Amino acid sequence: MSAPRCHACGAERPVVVPGFASFRRVTSDCKPWPAGGGLAVCASCGLAQAVLDRAWHGDAKAIYDSYTIYHTSGGAEQSVFDPQSGQATSRSTRLVQRLASGVAVPARGRLLDVGCGNGAFLRAFGGAWPEWSLTGAEVNDHNRAAVESIPGVEQLFVGDALDVPGRFDLISLVHVLEHIPGPSEFLRKLHEKLEPGGLLLVEVPDCEANAFMLLVADHASHFFLATLHERVTAAGFEVIAAANNWVAKELTLVARRNESPASAAPSTADALDQVRARVRWLEHIVATTREFSKSPGFGLFGTSIAATWLFAELDGRVDFFVDEDPHRIGRQHLGRPVLAPSDVTSGASVFLALPPFLARPIAGRLASLPVRWHFPDGEPV
Repeated sequence: MSAPRCHACGAERPVVVPGFASFRRVTSDCKPWPAGGGLAVCASCGLAQAVLDRAWHGDAKAIYDSYTIYHTSGGAEQSVFDPQSGQATSRSTRLVQRLASGVAVPARGRLLDVGCGNGAFLRAFGGAWPEWSLTGAEVNDHNRAAVESIPGVEQLFVGDALDVPGRFDLISLVHVLEHIPGPSEFLRKLHEKLEPGGLLLVEVPDCEANAFMLLVADHASHFFLATLHERVTAAGFEVIAAANNWVAKELTLVARRNESPASAAPSTADALDQVRARVRWLEHIVATTREFSKSPGFGLFGTSIAATWLFAELDGRVDFFVDEDPHRIGRQHLGRPVLAPSDVTSGASVFLALPPFLARPIAGRLASLPVRWHFPDGEPV
């Protein structure tokens, strides 16, 4: 397999990472997807990316045609958890809390939320800044009623977000940029839709901390903090906040429309080695969980990307899922029951399908339960 030009910077022949095509994959709405596809890294800008060939575009269209937002929780936005206490809150609520404490957001203005889904971020933002005027943009009108019922929402705009009329004081991209072929050009065009000094908020999966996200079949880009920083600054923005701890397993970047030339970006020289290490780690996770799954009474902790992928890699040899999200407990995922940790049968074996930095404290917190908790035994190095 050969990769076309980098879809972010245009450099020729990104380096294809061997071994990736043998993995099963998963969709961004947490459904299993067949093996195949390619993973490449640009030697120029360091961006990890899917090989955007005809097959990838076909897969992406098929995934979006049957996309079901938050189906594992009945339409409720996913919860994020404190790994030590287990306390949960919605992702948008957490993001707005951190935005309020870390960035000087004006008391009033206009927000455009690109890829607004069923309005979770618009609702959380409007609750914190009630004097703002809100607009959502989506590719279809499936959630029009829900979005336009949110206090402060002007309208849901259906179509290309770049065609939304007017200018804005804040544009948000919450789990949008990773889906877009040509992210640099898209960011440059959004730059022109901001008022002078306007803010851009970007939230994407952290593929440096969470290697499982490399397996999402419809993601065009797989960002590390350095490569996200580089793409945003190259599009004419001044980064004012960039963090990997506002929301666990995610990257958050806030930038201001800048009229001066872009500043120097962080080095991405070792990006290929980092991505190769994560592919090796994923191979290790498959081999490890295959051994665990031979035990009777085997379950996976989680019902999102990692657990869905592992269910497919194990050919369905999973008896149940475990989750702490109250919106998911008691439901079924992939034909298996979703249990609370306290409801797991004594002596059962459960693999925590999470990055090690999250799995370890959760296993420690749940250690008093009569369950054999297993978690990834190493970091991607």
